[in-house]
Amino acid sequence: MDTRDSSHRNQLHPVSRHQSASAIWVLLGSVVILMLAAACAEYAPQSSLFDVGGRRLHISCAGVGAPPVLLDSGLASDNHDWPGVQRRVSEFTQVCSYDRAGLGRSDPASTPRTSQDAVDDMHALLANAGVAGPVVLVGHSYGGLNAQLYSARHPENVAGVVLLDSLHPDTLRRARELLGEQEMGLLMSALRANLEGVDLVESMDQVQAAGSLGILPLTVIAAGNSQQSAFIDQGLAERLTASWADLQVELADLSLIGTHLTAEKSGHCIQCDQPKLVADAIKDLVKGVRRDEP
Repeated sequence: MDTRDSSHRNQLHPVSRHQSASAIWVLLGSVVILMLAAACAEYAPQSSLFDVGGRRLHISCAGVGAPPVLLDSGLASDNHDWPGVQRRVSEFTQVCSYDRAGLGRSDPASTPRTSQDAVDDMHALLANAGVAGPVVLVGHSYGGLNAQLYSARHPENVAGVVLLDSLHPDTLRRARELLGEQEMGLLMSALRANLEGVDLVESMDQVQAAGSLGILPLTVIAAGNSQQSAFIDQGLAERLTASWADLQVELADLSLIGTHLTAEKSGHCIQCDQPKLVADAIKDLVKGVRRDEP
């Protein structure tokens, strides 16, 4: 055998360590891209419009499993706050986000609206969309009021509740004590002009009258990085922040088995700032519900 020819051929095509490393990185990169593509393909929310008594509401659902989870947004917000949460939750159960009347793709309704109106729409939507309860309700801010009221009105259809920096039925009264009549008047004027046409005073009265949640599984997540307007006196801002924090603790007391967490890195939109934390809290609650099922 001619070893010189073999040696010569090897020298014509040397493979350096740099080239080997580059090839490995290219291969790894291709694998990661394929994995991400597969994950994206698996997460494909199905959006539909369903009748709720002469109007249609938009709902977007993904995943399979029970109990299903329903995500309810804050005041005048559609379901676009939820993708980071919804994608993660869809990995372990069915999860739906929706647009209340007049928001996103949902038909408008006559105003003013209240939490009771939202609850009635929610109940009809779940039934007509075929989302079989009992459900886990996740409510942000004003959506938290709706979750509280729905749980009181339809306890048979609720498996648990997660409240994200939610309004408390006593929020406005506490604010009045701190702000005084003049500043409170300005605040109420701004609140009455909300784009959703919600009567917050009436809504809070409805929730206040509904009472406690008994032994319903409840997790309250409070924002740990709330910021008040720069136009408010620093001392007053600190008192308002402390009052809001106290109300979050009180919300956890609505249930005898309520728990309270703080999202240290989040402003008011916790699902925007820390979606994994929210999804993990939902997962823990869902696991508990499944464990307690007969």
